[in-house]
Amino acid sequence: MLLLLVAVVVEPLFGSATWVTLVGVALIEVVVVAAILKSLNRTLHRGLGLVIVVGWFGTTLLALVTDGVQGMVAIFSGAMLVGALAVTFRNLMEREAGDYDALLGGIFGYVLLAMVWAMFYVQIERWHPGSIAFGEGAELWTSSIYFSLVTLTSLGYGDILPISPLARISAGIEAVGGVLYMAIMIGSIVGTYRQNES
Repeated sequence: MLLLLVAVVVEPLFGSATWVTLVGVALIEVVVVAAILKSLNRTLHRGLGLVIVVGWFGTTLLALVTDGVQGMVAIFSGAMLVGALAVTFRNLMEREAGDYDALLGGIFGYVLLAMVWAMFYVQIERWHPGSIAFGEGAELWTSSIYFSLVTLTSLGYGDILPISPLARISAGIEAVGGVLYMAIMIGSIVGTYRQNES
């Protein structure tokens, strides 16, 4: 959770230099990788997960220095989004009773969900510039995190707009996912937590 929070604030604190972007992306990818690999029990699944992760991280690094791999990074980011969601949901749903760790896991999953969506929006914008109207002079990473958090919570300030069809449908799916996550995951954790206290 701490690494995710550091990834959120690193660019607003230190600017948008390449090394700052690299640190932010690396922190998020390390957290996603650790969450996925920790939940996989079989060696074969861990090996497959590791191959996907190395591909994701490698293409993300390559995307920072060249413009030719944005589509591939968007695909890897989408796969990691689905993987992170599946792992988080599976781990939380397998718990028979809610406890403090489950509640922290639920909060971690929610923040992780926002961060992975932010990475997806960055890749959409790099792949097709102008897909999201961030405003003039906006830093891509910070604006994507902000847009993702506002979309996930269904707050929708309206200062950032998805323009392309892919960006629009992605924002809609994230908004629905955020509502369902809160209703189903957090609701079930809190519900079983209270039952245990009785």
